[in-house]
Amino acid sequence: MGLLSDFMSRKETDAYAAEMATQFINRLPVDRTQDAKRVNAEFEILLGHARGFQRKAGLGVMGTSRLANGFQWGLIERGYDAEFARDMGKRLAVKLAESK
Repeated sequence: MGLLSDFMSRKETDAYAAEMATQFINRLPVDRTQDAKRVNAEFEILLGHARGFQRKAGLGVMGTSRLANGFQWGLIERGYDAEFARDMGKRLAVKLAESK
């Protein structure tokens, strides 16, 4: 799997990253991002979904990075603070890399 599966599933990964961003936004509006407890709870839900997709799609390093980056940009494009979005994207990438 790995690199070849990452290349073959780019569109699917991009679509899922956008879906994750939409779900996260629906559950945690911009004005609620100061509540650390809520952010952490929503992040754990997001992480569970992302790990499931990572396993199902057989994502390697590149695909996992693409997923986290797509999620991050989905937040930025929808008005979230860039620093908050980068932090969420980085946390997601690190946690997904740990689960490999």
